Amino acid sequence: MASGVDRISALPEDVLHHVLHFLPAHDAVRTCVLARRWRSVWRSVPALRFTGTKGWDSADRFVQFVDHLLHLRCAGGGGGAPLDSCDFDFDADGFMQLPANERHASHWMWQVVPRARVLRLGVIEFDQEPSPLSDLHLVSQHLTRLELVGVRVNDSVVDFSGCPALVELRMDVCDVFVNQLVSPSLKHLHMARCYSFDHARILISLPSLVSLELIECQGRIPLLGSLPSLERAVVVLNGICSDRCSNDRFDCCGNCDGCRDYYGPGYDRDSCMFLKGLSEATDLELSAYSDVIVFNRDLKWCPTFSKLKTLSLNDWCLAADHNALICFLQHSPILEKLTIKLSKVRPYVMETEGIYKPMGQSIASVCLKIVEIKCVYVDRSVHKILKILTTYGIRLEQIYIQHTNKISGSGCFSFVCKLIVCLPLSLQVSVLSVLVSAKTRAV
Repeated sequence: MASGVDRISALPEDVLHHVLHFLPAHDAVRTCVLARRWRSVWRSVPALRFTGTKGWDSADRFVQFVDHLLHLRCAGGGGGAPLDSCDFDFDADGFMQLPANERHASHWMWQVVPRARVLRLGVIEFDQEPSPLSDLHLVSQHLTRLELVGVRVNDSVVDFSGCPALVELRMDVCDVFVNQLVSPSLKHLHMARCYSFDHARILISLPSLVSLELIECQGRIPLLGSLPSLERAVVVLNGICSDRCSNDRFDCCGNCDGCRDYYGPGYDRDSCMFLKGLSEATDLELSAYSDVIVFNRDLKWCPTFSKLKTLSLNDWCLAADHNALICFLQHSPILEKLTIKLSKVRPYVMETEGIYKPMGQSIASVCLKIVEIKCVYVDRSVHKILKILTTYGIRLEQIYIQHTNKISGSGCFSFVCKLIVCLPLSLQVSVLSVLVSAKTRAV
């Protein structure tokens, strides 16, 4: 100010803390030279962000700084100030390429864990293996959220029982070579683009889990224990999943590596491997390549989804004359909304008999209000879906087709003409295509 009045320093300390928590830790410490008021504000900032060695003379100087700061904050020098979050962001700075620095990072985490409520370790080194984390048997009464990016975990059992307040675990681009993941308190688990064993499955034992996200992970899909509190699950299995059939069968050929080692030692071959663990969910999104066999294998022992209200499927549900689609219609008694997403190019799978045996022609959920079919083209696949839906008691006016393409954008309309299904097959597809084109132009 022209008057020389320092209005920023006059702000309440919690406001100054809020300002400083946006800064990397070394910049927050440097504010101690601004004025007498700022001399010790950095000591009690509730968030620490370490952004790697960029801008430092050497890695050793950076290590010395982190060691000294954490000693002040975690050994009582911070005056008992709580630590809301601590972020170690070593993305692409080369710091974790040396084993000595990996040991430093593990030591820092152990120092911070007893005090921090949120802890994040990000280690993305281009063209490098994920950095190992020596031990995840953490103990903390305060930790509520743990985020790991680019970390390798090699423990036999990862047990978070020592963190009774932990409710969220996020793992991205991690190597997860463990046999079991255990936590009595964890409510939200996110694993994306992680790599695990090709020959064994991780047993997930999380009785308090509310939401589960498994996105494009490599290796065998986990074995789910009982998840009585589960509400939402998103599972996306693509071409790097090890549970695939090399012979293009959706139900397991029994000869290729993906099918032959499907169960592994100690697993019950006459049981539901994955879907049973999702049976308590109210919201499910299941997306998979056509040759991923997990979902279709489980249909033989398909559980009842007694709480399921919202379901989203993609092309995998169309194999074997819509075997999976029929299974979900018959095992979801209170389903309210069904979404079917069709890819631009229909996947090829060898035609085989469906593994699920339909229970006669029972009617789909009386609670079902809307069915959305999202597609680029209205073709015979759409017609077949309509035939299945109407066979199981779903009225055409409940069905919406969302037609999207790069040229005309998107359009959505509801069928109101019940006579369509009475037309010859070739005319049905033509009528549907005309209706979509006309509605899209109108939009």
